[in-house]
Amino acid sequence: MNNVLVGLNYKFNLVSGDITKLWGFNHEIGISIDNKFKNNLTLGISAGFIFGNQFKDTSIFKSVVNDFGTVTSLNGTPSQVLFLMRGMTANVNAGYVFNRLGNNPNSGLWIDVGLGMLMHKIRIESIYDDVPQLEGDYRKGYDRLHVGFQSREFIGYLFQGDTRFLNFYAGFEFIQGFTENQRNYNFDLGGPDPGLKMDFLWGAKVGWLIPIYKRTPKEYYID
Repeated sequence: MNNVLVGLNYKFNLVSGDITKLWGFNHEIGISIDNKFKNNLTLGISAGFIFGNQFKDTSIFKSVVNDFGTVTSLNGTPSQVLFLMRGMTANVNAGYVFNRLGNNPNSGLWIDVGLGMLMHKIRIESIYDDVPQLEGDYRKGYDRLHVGFQSREFIGYLFQGDTRFLNFYAGFEFIQGFTENQRNYNFDLGGPDPGLKMDFLWGAKVGWLIPIYKRTPKEYYID
């Protein structure tokens, strides 16, 4: 059956490659729209918001951290500063549902691949906004904004129930990001951070789906 699948999803990401210099595990919530055709091919688009707090490379902020390991506020007291991961993904996807392994013709093993964009950076939050050296445009010298091309692969099970109330998918997704630092000047490096970075994110992904079926036109007969 030809139907549109509108989905909300969550993914727990582990990391490898160059991104591990900055971050540990993270989370992603996303949305997707896929069209499943009668021949079991799927085409769609997806986007996700990445967030986490497993920051690793504190040497980036060595110029603003004092001998006690804290950041001094405008009042001369230790300031509470958070270094958080923020990012996003956006993809165009194509896949296939092997419904012979499913509970009905609309379900089965789902293999889905895509191409798109990956972005991630350090979000700097001074809780009381009292750290001038980490405010405004100064943040750009520390935030390690990376943007680039990515590819993705998903393998899992797509379940569509006989009613619209129970529809979901679950499986594993793998992302290969090829990003570059977008800042011309990084304070800790005294200049740019050139070169292509290999950022890999992978982990378990689950999604809840709202299927939209196209109505079959009514047939009228005249005697």
